Amino acid sequence: MSGALSLSPGIPSASLSLDFPSPIIPGLSDDVAMLCLARLPRTCLLSLRLVSKRWRSILEHPLLQDIRRVFGVTEEWLYVETWNPNSKRVSWYAFDSQEKKWRPLPPIPKRRGLSAEVFGRVSAVSKGNLYVVGGKAGISGPTLRNLYIYSPISNRWMKGRSMINTRHSPLISVLVGKLFVLGGFDCFNHPLHVSECYDFEKDEWTSVESQGHPKLPSPTWFDVGWQPDWLCITLANDRFYCSYREEDDARAFVKLYDPVTGQWQYKTSKMKALLRYGLSAVMGGKLHTIDWAAGRVRVADVSGVGWIYLRGLSLREFRWESILMANPRMAGVGSKLYVVRRGLEILVVELDGECQQGCLSYQDMQVGPYDNEEVVSCQVLAA
Repeated sequence: MSGALSLSPGIPSASLSLDFPSPIIPGLSDDVAMLCLARLPRTCLLSLRLVSKRWRSILEHPLLQDIRRVFGVTEEWLYVETWNPNSKRVSWYAFDSQEKKWRPLPPIPKRRGLSAEVFGRVSAVSKGNLYVVGGKAGISGPTLRNLYIYSPISNRWMKGRSMINTRHSPLISVLVGKLFVLGGFDCFNHPLHVSECYDFEKDEWTSVESQGHPKLPSPTWFDVGWQPDWLCITLANDRFYCSYREEDDARAFVKLYDPVTGQWQYKTSKMKALLRYGLSAVMGGKLHTIDWAAGRVRVADVSGVGWIYLRGLSLREFRWESILMANPRMAGVGSKLYVVRRGLEILVVELDGECQQGCLSYQDMQVGPYDNEEVVSCQVLAA
């Protein structure tokens, strides 16, 4: 049995080729079966992929993801990149919020003839996939221009079209529907002054301007506890802020990148707090920052002008000094702020949307054992 699936309005029709004459689920038409499968939790879908090759091809079909988006049943999972200084390995993990456990992702494929671990990759999320680019093979190895794309539905990495230039540790963001990779460093850790963007639809890279690029210190990501002297956030799909410190300069600077003109401009707004407080994430179109000194959550509007404290539960009881020493990263999942620190321990700060005052609640989860895993980056992926 094969043919086009005719589904409800709002869901694109597609042709799903089936290998066997039997239906997907006995007694149900294929379109109804797809509608039923689309409503299952992600954990169930991952398990059902193991039934057979036919079921795996069905559950990895793009139509299933389209149906989940239209029905509003996609689930946001937290994805983190880690570095283990003992095993010298870089890994990716996904946090299953339903089962409260970490799920290891398959390793990123290595280029033929490359045995050293790759550091300095950067990542971004778009169209339900995770994009990872660049990197450097070991401390003294070559820089790379590879692009790898992770699909949460198939749980596999795919090789994409490589960048024009090799680089490690660039700035990265999805702006105006394209993937921008700005600056970075060469194999000798010298700053690069070339940038490019990836067109998802055309599957091609083009060079772009990055005039006035922030002067960032060279990273030492292989050192235990290293934290970058810069933090970046994207607001409203076209505003890319970089808060950073230059080498031998304790002052904080903030620059805004315009993807249309390719120009960086200094900003004097209170966005500097992004670097000062260190734990920041965009949630609901607004920048949320944990003010560890005051034990509060601060929120900035899209323009970045002015901050407000959310009232409610104080977070002062936490020993923020020890948390910050554990090299934490933060991401917004739904109405929750996930703070992930060394050992993949999680502090969840929940903002109650029904509370007009911005009420807070929290939970501290230890979902190890991952004692030696240093958190490099966090992303949120819906599928």
